[in-house]
Amino acid sequence: MKLNPALAIAAACVPMAAAQAQPTSSVQLYGQLTAAVTARNNQAGGATARDVGNSVLAASLVGVRGTEDLGGGMAAVFRLESAIASDTGAAGATVAGNARLWNRQSFVGLTLNPMATLTFGRQFHAATDRVIQTLDVYNVAGTTLAVTPHALFGVNKFAGNDSRADDSVKLRLRGPGGLTGAVSAGLDDGAGRSWSIDVARLTPQLNLGAYVVQFDSPTIAANGTRPSHTAWGFGGNLPLGKLTAYLHLMDARLDPSAVGRVETRNRILHLGAAWRAAPQTVLKLAWYHDRGRNLNGVAGRDGNKDTAVASGEYALSRRTSLYAAAFSNRFTDGYRLDPVNIAALGRDPAASSTSGLSLGVRHDF
Repeated sequence: MKLNPALAIAAACVPMAAAQAQPTSSVQLYGQLTAAVTARNNQAGGATARDVGNSVLAASLVGVRGTEDLGGGMAAVFRLESAIASDTGAAGATVAGNARLWNRQSFVGLTLNPMATLTFGRQFHAATDRVIQTLDVYNVAGTTLAVTPHALFGVNKFAGNDSRADDSVKLRLRGPGGLTGAVSAGLDDGAGRSWSIDVARLTPQLNLGAYVVQFDSPTIAANGTRPSHTAWGFGGNLPLGKLTAYLHLMDARLDPSAVGRVETRNRILHLGAAWRAAPQTVLKLAWYHDRGRNLNGVAGRDGNKDTAVASGEYALSRRTSLYAAAFSNRFTDGYRLDPVNIAALGRDPAASSTSGLSLGVRHDF
């Protein structure tokens, strides 16, 4: 029996086409490693501290992420991500008193179609997504309060200033013309209830965004109430050739938990700029002005905290870069007494400022 050559080729292609039509899946190992030498003045006792550790501008991390094509425009997605201390090799972190290996992210979900993604687990609230992607020149990637003020992106004050939400559900929608938005909610677990909403318009000419987030304490406070921490903000970034300018305004309110205390309020203005000075060089500037009222719930304890950061990054390759950064934190009036900043910055309580320099390397994989 003779077989037409054209029919033979077509028959051979049928199983190949069928294989290609089958749903596909992929798993990727990824991460970044950073290391830096950092010096800070006005530490406890007036000393200068010098240490080797992660970059002040970017954490070291390792993660696994994957996707499976389910057909019909649907896909399953997951992500597991852990912090790494590059100076010691320790993985994970302690969050609100609990040791976590996958402390940064741990979620699974479905991409329902190109316009919607639904995820479950430990992840960023919608508000934090918006600040990272649109409103902060450093993408809220700093590893220290010296360069990333806590109140900037509405962390959970009732769970060790955690910037991620456990047991959370998030639905992100993407529309035409660069429109995007999301709603997210954290169930009433050990960290308390929480919810968030964000909306944005992202185009090559202008990126705008707004958000609101609220965290409720998991327990009734000594004053008989269930305190909440609420933050809302708006702003955007404007690409101007090689320069991108940033503006972010935020208002945060923290209910008192002790008898006789009053509501704490922070109003923050962030201005930033990123300039690609050369194909391999990026320069950044940031200023955060935090006007605090009734700090730590003490009536009349008002003051300002001003954080300034300047950095330059030089790319040695697509994956490896060197960086240098200078940063400063200055406090006036009642903000000088804030125990959170004193402890986090190691600042001498008698000093009204602390500044530092950092030199390091970053490698992405």
